[in-house]
Amino acid sequence: MSRRVTLKEVAKEAQVSPATVSLVLNNKPSRIAKETQQRIRDVAARLHYVVNENARGLVTNETRLIALIVPDIENMFFASLARHLEDACQEAGYALFLSNSDDRRANESALMTNYLARDIDGMLLIPSLESYRQPRQLQRQIAAAHCPVTLIDRLVTARICDGVGFDNVQGGRLAARRLLEARHRRFACISGQTDDINASNRMQGFVDVLRSHHIDADDILLLNGNYRFTGGYELADCVLDFGATGLFCCNDLMAMGVMQRLAEHDLHVPQALSIVGYDNIMRRFGMTSQLTTVEQDVHELAVRSWECLYRHIRLHDTGRDCATATSVTLLEPRIVEGATVADAPAKVFA
Repeated sequence: MSRRVTLKEVAKEAQVSPATVSLVLNNKPSRIAKETQQRIRDVAARLHYVVNENARGLVTNETRLIALIVPDIENMFFASLARHLEDACQEAGYALFLSNSDDRRANESALMTNYLARDIDGMLLIPSLESYRQPRQLQRQIAAAHCPVTLIDRLVTARICDGVGFDNVQGGRLAARRLLEARHRRFACISGQTDDINASNRMQGFVDVLRSHHIDADDILLLNGNYRFTGGYELADCVLDFGATGLFCCNDLMAMGVMQRLAEHDLHVPQALSIVGYDNIMRRFGMTSQLTTVEQDVHELAVRSWECLYRHIRLHDTGRDCATATSVTLLEPRIVEGATVADAPAKVFA
C-alpha cells in the first residue's frame, strides 16, 4: 500500500508555498497566476495527491458530508430519489452517505446517532413508519441535532424542522377526476398502510372528489394493499367482485399486482377495469409504460429537498439559529396519461 502524498510535497515539487497549494486545490478565490495554478494541479495529479478531508474539516469546520436515511432502499421510489439526491449533493461538492432504516424507529435512531457523531454537515431523512405513529422521539432527536435536518416525503413530523414533499390530497383528486371524466360510477381504491399519512391523504382526496360528484358511499370500495405488489394482486378479486369499473391504486406497484391478477383471469385493462396508479416511478425502470398514473417528479423532489437543506447549512455556518424553522413545501403532482383508463362500459352510464 502506497503512502499518502502530503500537501507540503506538492508545494515543494511545484516550487510554491503550502498555503498557495491549499488555495488552488480547494478552489479558493486568489490572485495566483493561471500558469501557477495549472502547474500546481499538474503536480498534484502526477503525484496522485488527494485532499485530506479530515484536515480540511478542522480548518473550515465542515466535513462536506450529508447523510440520507430512507425506510426501504428496495422501494423503487426511494431508490430513485436517493440517486437524484446524490447527484444534487455532488454538484454542490458534498458526498452523500445512504442508509436504510427498515422502517423501524430503533434503526433510524441508531443511524442518526452514528451519523451525527461523524460531524456531518446536514441530514436528509424520510421518517420510518414507526416515527409516524410515535413522532415525539424523532422530534426530540432532531431538536438535539448539531446540524440541520430536512424531512422528505413523509411530513407528518415536520413541526420540528423543514420538510419537502408532494401534495398527496391533490394527487388523489387528480386520480378521481380522471376516472370521472371517463364516466365511471363505481370505484375502488387500494391504499397503502392505514396509518400512513401519505396514503390516507391520497385516499381522502380521491373520496372527497367522488362524493362532491354525488357518488354514493355504497359505490366506493376502500382497501389496504400495504403498498406491495402482492397487496394489489391479492385484492384484485375483491375489486372485481365489487363490480368497480374504475380503480385508483395509491402506488404503481399495487397497480401492477392488480394487472397481473386480471391477466390470469384473461381480463384486459382497461376493457375490464380502468386503473390509475401513483408515482410514475416504474416507468424509469422500463415497466408499465402504458399505466395512467399520478406522477411525483422525483428529480424535482430531490432538488427542492437539497435546496432546503443547503440553505440551512449556510445559515448554520454563519451562526444563525435555524432549529425553529418549520416550513413545509408541498409540490404539485400531475397526471401522466397511459392506456389503462377508458370510458366506462355503455351500460354503466346509459
